[in-house]
Amino acid sequence: GGYHLYVNFACPFAHRTLIMRHLKGLQDIISLCVTHFVNGEQGWTFQESPGVIPDPIFGVKCLHEIYTRDDPQYTGRVSVPVLWDKKTGKIVNNESADIARMF
Repeated sequence: GGYHLYVNFACPFAHRTLIMRHLKGLQDIISLCVTHFVNGEQGWTFQESPGVIPDPIFGVKCLHEIYTRDDPQYTGRVSVPVLWDKKTGKIVNNESADIARMF
């Protein structure tokens, strides 16, 4: 598929996008990775832990790396969910309600 979804199971907003991805049967079209449940000093990370699914696209260690990959000057808040466009190499959206509507 052309899109990738970054989520965290502890975030109810990200959970909404997971539900819609499943209900619409988009698992083969929208790939998925899951951050560690603790939002620590480096923000959301892919630290090895049960339930974590590492980033298969870039192998990043922290979600902020995805934001700066989209915009190298980005200094704002890093949140989940994030819908990434694999073709353009850009963040499509990081607002759960918008992503759910897109699905």
